[in-house]
Amino acid sequence: MDALVTLLTRRQECGTSVVVLSGAPGIGKTALALHAAHLAGGHYPEGCLLLPLTRPDGTALPAEEAAEELRRALPARPGEGRGRLLVLDDVVHPDQVRPLLTANTGGAAIVTSRMGLAALVATHGGAVFRLGALEPEESHALLTAVLGGERVGAEPSAARRLASLCGHFPLALRIAAARLLTRPRLRIADCADWLRHDLPARLTLADDPRMSVPLLLDGALHRLPPPLADAHLRLGATAHLPLTPGRAADVLGMPEETAEAVMEQLLDAGLLEEGPPGAFRMHELLRAHARRAAPRTAHQPTVLRPPRREECRQPADRPPAALR
Repeated sequence: MDALVTLLTRRQECGTSVVVLSGAPGIGKTALALHAAHLAGGHYPEGCLLLPLTRPDGTALPAEEAAEELRRALPARPGEGRGRLLVLDDVVHPDQVRPLLTANTGGAAIVTSRMGLAALVATHGGAVFRLGALEPEESHALLTAVLGGERVGAEPSAARRLASLCGHFPLALRIAAARLLTRPRLRIADCADWLRHDLPARLTLADDPRMSVPLLLDGALHRLPPPLADAHLRLGATAHLPLTPGRAADVLGMPEETAEAVMEQLLDAGLLEEGPPGAFRMHELLRAHARRAAPRTAHQPTVLRPPRREECRQPADRPPAALR
């Protein structure tokens, strides 16, 4: 967080400073972006502006519409509209962002995306932070902040087990903590046992189905071309081992070079993580979701390109912004 805020407080006099926050669905990109914008906002005389890059129905916002929204938000008088911090949330394609950066000369932008956005970094530079699961002590701190030190301290081993079951995933931890917070007599150990018998399906909240790990991961697959989503499900059904190109080629029934390209695309979409050199791995929550989801088709993946903007969709009941 300190490094991110420091970058945001060193504004450029010309051009736009860019920080890209990427990572898996539910890893906390938007929450981090909003917190950093709050801390650094005093350095921007024109303030901060959150601009979601997806429509309310979950489809990607075209670059022209995004630029028009930004024009309406910026002051119209010449010489003004500079020194603004933009939070460009849930970007699905670099072309959505480039015109917005041009219009915000002298300011800065935090760009959140499940995609790596390497093409944007190649043309506009900037810092890149790829977020991963929390460290165990960070998970413990999150549970303590929500539930209180007395409750967590009364069941330290159960709290550690709950964090492990949640895969140290911020969204999963917040859902589990919210369940415990609203049920003060529920023991942490009993909550962990209940979750363990049906992960990740039970990582959801009854009063707001959008707060749901399965829904979030269903939406992530829905954004991908069907053959690439099918490849993710097939790879997720394999044994919990680092995924080498050779092992993926066996699972997907394709040449090793092609399998490696598929895994590179899944890595860029936030659905795989880098493992040992020459290998990838899948987070256990994503793997559990893939094991539960039956492959929609029997064909082998053939789409070996990043999804186009018009192919990138989310379900209308998408999670609240702060948890995407």
